[in-house]
Amino acid sequence: METIYFKTVDPISQELLRSASQRGIKVHWDRYERLQPQDGFLRLGLSCPFGCLQGPCRIDPFGRGPDRGICGLDRDGMVAALLLRLTVQGALEAMNEFPSLKKIPNIFRSAPLDRIAPRAIKKLGGQELSLEEISNAASLLQRPLASPEDLIIKALRLGILTLGLLEIKKMEEKAQRSLPLQAGYGLLANGDRIIGVCGQPSPKFLETLAKKASQNFGHRRPLLSLGDWIPVNGGFLPCVCTSGEAELLLASGKIHLLIAGPGADPSMVELCLSLGIPFISSHDTKDAKKILRLVQEKVDTSSPTSFAPDTSLIEETEVILDAKELEEILKKGRARKLFLLGGADAPQQSLGWIPMEVASSLRGEKGCLIAAWGDAALWILKKGLASPGNKPPVYILDEQAGPLLALKALGAIRKLKALQVCFSSLKSCRDLAMALGLASLSVKISVAVPLPLWGSEKVRNLLAEKLGAQGGSLTHFDHAPHAQEILDWFLRKEA
Repeated sequence: METIYFKTVDPISQELLRSASQRGIKVHWDRYERLQPQDGFLRLGLSCPFGCLQGPCRIDPFGRGPDRGICGLDRDGMVAALLLRLTVQGALEAMNEFPSLKKIPNIFRSAPLDRIAPRAIKKLGGQELSLEEISNAASLLQRPLASPEDLIIKALRLGILTLGLLEIKKMEEKAQRSLPLQAGYGLLANGDRIIGVCGQPSPKFLETLAKKASQNFGHRRPLLSLGDWIPVNGGFLPCVCTSGEAELLLASGKIHLLIAGPGADPSMVELCLSLGIPFISSHDTKDAKKILRLVQEKVDTSSPTSFAPDTSLIEETEVILDAKELEEILKKGRARKLFLLGGADAPQQSLGWIPMEVASSLRGEKGCLIAAWGDAALWILKKGLASPGNKPPVYILDEQAGPLLALKALGAIRKLKALQVCFSSLKSCRDLAMALGLASLSVKISVAVPLPLWGSEKVRNLLAEKLGAQGGSLTHFDHAPHAQEILDWFLRKEA
């Protein structure tokens, strides 16, 4: 445990991590360490992404071994094709929200996207975006004769398409300006029968279960989220922790049943099995009486846990869901910059380090407002930086569409150049597609994890050139950057 500070900055998480280690419970840091060193070819983009079973082909980054794949693909084509493949997957992840969508509507009809997006799309091939963009891109991953430049352009178009699909989802949701959110380990203090929730189970089912559990167990918060943002009963289910801390919560002994919905990590169910915690998956019964009986049986057979977090460790804020509300805040604050920080936890960085360090430092900058989304936002909230008592607070945005809200709000007041967005991590391919889409719409983006682009200088230059022509940029690193490097990027003055 001498490296515990490299795993998480939170003292309570460190306590839980020590306890899990002493009891022989393996969590995601253990799996991460056992996987080292991870595939260096993939990290550089030099492992072929084409759907070909004659490989796998890899290119030697040092020029001493293979310089082409079996089909003759060179390093530039390989890196560009891998970027496209990841972006195709990102667009498909966004499409999962619309299983019956056959034709894409005019996705950029609302201001200011109706002005920004068509201009960018015109520079990247000209044709209007459609769902066929995804299948056309997939066809380029079957040994095509497409140049690296063509592959990059297609990836950027898919990035814009991904933002468009997120915009459709926002338009289909009920018009809500904001929802309350609580977060912190203190949520565990007064409950002796607690149901943990991860993934995205049916909100209707959770509302019914929460009502019955409150009646039976006699406390207000019987259901708690383990890192996922889950809308329930006119608010978000209270989040005890971020997604990177979820396994520690299961190991704490405070969770008496887990509900695992779509999107939950397989490790959560496996940990429940090893610890004897009953769980309900999205395919299991939705019988509330049976679930509450399982909770009571677990309580009756469990030994008391020594984990007792302080009741004061709860923070609350309003999550902004509507671009108009953010636009009003920007006008009122007369901010010349909006710094946006977000993304999911990742084991490459000490959990909470970058969001808390960077947000704390940026709050001292004059004329700058700070906003956050995802796990980064939960860390900032838990630290108290999003409290209304802070003047100004860090504003918390919608967990999935936070960057899109910022784009729309600043675009509406024609201050898009004032926006800088840092992804503290990329958990899914959709995150990468969003980053590319935002940069294609003239936003300055940085990503605090290495991208598989370092195997080809030509591809990096082409990507920078295409994004620069749009007025955007994508800053990325060949290493896991320090918080100071991200802070320097935010504060760097334009030449």
